[in-house]
Amino acid sequence: MGNAYDHYCSDGGLGETECLDGLLLLLTLPGLSPILPTMKPDAIADDMKALEFSPRSVHTPGLIEEWEEISPLSESISVELQLLHIKKRVPALWVVLLGGTGTGKSTLFNALCGRHLSETGVERPKTGGPILYAHESCELQKNILFPEMEITTRPASDADSSPTSGLSGRLIVLEHNRKEFSHLILADTPDLDSVDLANRAVAENLYNLSDAVIFVASQEKYADEVPSLFLQRVLKEERLCYFILNKAQDLSTKEDILSLLKEGKGPLSSDRIWLLPYAKHHPSSALADDPSFHDFHALFLKELSLTQMPEIRKKIFSWHKKGLQNKLDRLTSLLEKEHKAAQEWLKSLNSLESRTSADFVSEQKKTFSSKNQDAIKGEIKRLFSKYDVLGRPRQWIRDTILSPLRFIGLAGKKDNRQYRQELHKVRDKIDLIPIRTAVEKFNHLVLEELSPAHEKAPLFGKLREPGTGLSHEEIKGLVWKAQDELDAWLEKRFEDLAASLPRTKRWGIYSTSILWGIMIVSLEVAVGGGFTILDALLGSALAPFVTKGSVELFAFHEIQKVTRELADRYRKGLLSVIHVQKERYERCLQSLLMPAEAKDALQKLRRHTADLRGE
Repeated sequence: MGNAYDHYCSDGGLGETECLDGLLLLLTLPGLSPILPTMKPDAIADDMKALEFSPRSVHTPGLIEEWEEISPLSESISVELQLLHIKKRVPALWVVLLGGTGTGKSTLFNALCGRHLSETGVERPKTGGPILYAHESCELQKNILFPEMEITTRPASDADSSPTSGLSGRLIVLEHNRKEFSHLILADTPDLDSVDLANRAVAENLYNLSDAVIFVASQEKYADEVPSLFLQRVLKEERLCYFILNKAQDLSTKEDILSLLKEGKGPLSSDRIWLLPYAKHHPSSALADDPSFHDFHALFLKELSLTQMPEIRKKIFSWHKKGLQNKLDRLTSLLEKEHKAAQEWLKSLNSLESRTSADFVSEQKKTFSSKNQDAIKGEIKRLFSKYDVLGRPRQWIRDTILSPLRFIGLAGKKDNRQYRQELHKVRDKIDLIPIRTAVEKFNHLVLEELSPAHEKAPLFGKLREPGTGLSHEEIKGLVWKAQDELDAWLEKRFEDLAASLPRTKRWGIYSTSILWGIMIVSLEVAVGGGFTILDALLGSALAPFVTKGSVELFAFHEIQKVTRELADRYRKGLLSVIHVQKERYERCLQSLLMPAEAKDALQKLRRHTADLRGE
């Protein structure tokens, strides 16, 4: 930046390599998308290519009371990083004039610059947008960008152009080549109490960049709430502050101002206050001849001289660094608290799933026991009641067992297509109402016990988004899918058992028709809600028909194993529907949590910030 830049970099300014490289790293922190000033992409594109990070959003489900702090805090951190970077790219002192409507900021701006640059007048507001007065070597259009504003530059060669009043939505940079002002950037800002919120935002942006503030008030405006509150903020921070009471009446005194502002905690003293008279005609020229303005102007040039610049910038850098570290610590603390709350939330979700599943199984057992258990036992007993181990030939036993099975179409030689048809018929008997009721109960419990209380919390809305809860058709599809898998497994088990039957004993319970009939009956019992007691039912029903021969006992135990696994698989198939619903809720939460790489970047940022030096 010409002489000022060379002097600054060689006389104790921010470490050239450490700070620029470091801040570029900071700017790429995932989750910290800037909402205030940021650099133009082409200004740092080459530097960014070498970095592994990219901006992301800091997510939060809103499980803790302080969740609303997280997003503004992350944005504020991003602003701090951008400010430090911009101030490094443009090593000058930023002096910002702030104040309410009609206080005479533009008049004072012109007087300080010694040029009629900013339009003045009785119309309010006169300054429609921000105006910067900067040395041409600053190249502000290249180095900064206000997202909500277009930057227009008027080169130094147009110094004789007419004054401008600024335009809303546009930042006007008036360049000059004056050596004595090469290290200063003066900013005439829109009103702090402007009705245009975009103008207020720009005034805030420029204040955040400032190394010094000239706060301009007038006789009728200096006690107004919005400017007064902003002044208290300025005084609490570590920038140089000059308080100008413009258009002051003869009876006004510094003591009057101090008395009115005494409730503020900032260190405003009488030697930081100047009273400038009202001039009806040519106010900027009149100010230039006023003794009070001369006193202010002399102190202004002395305190903001080129030789004082490194120390001022070092102080402001340290102040920004401290604030950034505090915000990073706070953000880290909140995110850690949110992470712990999320882990507890997931544990509670798992607990609700277990409770719902246990209640579902228990309810199925009660329903089956009261409605179907006796009837099914009676049917099985009827099928096998004529078996007499001591007096009846096995062929008669075989006929007795197979007759009822033939009657219902289960006995006889069948091919695989027939087996599948019978399995498909069983699937059509599934009652979906109990599992639908269980899912609805689970959804109700989640919204009642796990939903954030605040309706604006991200997780509150996420849990209620269309498609989060399983529809009836989705439940049906999941149950049928599980049933198809069970059918395929059962058919395979039957084929394996049938293939292992000794050829000399293909009768009694060794008959393939008997085996298939037992499996179909078992499946129908499970589908009918009896999966909780299926093993006991079939075991007790078959036990009287098994001789003590080792082969038959082995076959009996194999059938028991198949029946037990069938019941378990069917139970898991139904409960998997509740599990799928639980997984949807898990994804709702996970989508709102900060990703691991962003957490790592945040920790790296904290370490890097601690190492930054402003010397």
